[in-house]
Amino acid sequence: MVLVHPESPQSVIELGDVVGSTSKLLKAAVSRPEKKFIVATDLGILHEMQKQAPDKEFIAAPTAGNGGSCKSCAFCPWMAMNSLGGIKYALTSGNNEILLDKKLGEAAKLPLQRMLDFAAGLKRGDVFNGMGPA
Repeated sequence: MVLVHPESPQSVIELGDVVGSTSKLLKAAVSRPEKKFIVATDLGILHEMQKQAPDKEFIAAPTAGNGGSCKSCAFCPWMAMNSLGGIKYALTSGNNEILLDKKLGEAAKLPLQRMLDFAAGLKRGDVFNGMGPA
C-alpha cells in the first residue's frame, strides 16, 4: 500500500494507492487492513502513523527526484530549513524579500492562486484529478 502526499513529484503521485492530505493519509494508515505501507510525506507524519498504528510497518518512500539533495519525501532538507520563527522573521523584518520584474510577477500570480484554490478545495473535501476527497 503506497500513501502519497499531493505535493510529491508527479512520478510518485502516480504510484500512490491513496493520495491526499496528511490527515487523509493518517486516516488511511490507521483504518486500512494492510500491515505494510510505503509513505511519501514528511517524517513527522510518518512518526505519527507509527504512534497511532504501532502494529503496522511504515517505510519512507524515495522521491524518484533528480535533485542532488532530494532523496526522500520524509527527509526533505528544504522543509527542515523552515521554522515558525524564521517565517515570522521574514514576514516582519522585510529581510530576504524577493523582487520580481512586474511582468514575471503578474505571470506568477496564476500558479500561486491555483495553489491557494487547491488548498481551499482540499479543506472543503473537493475531488481533484481522481484523488478523492481530502
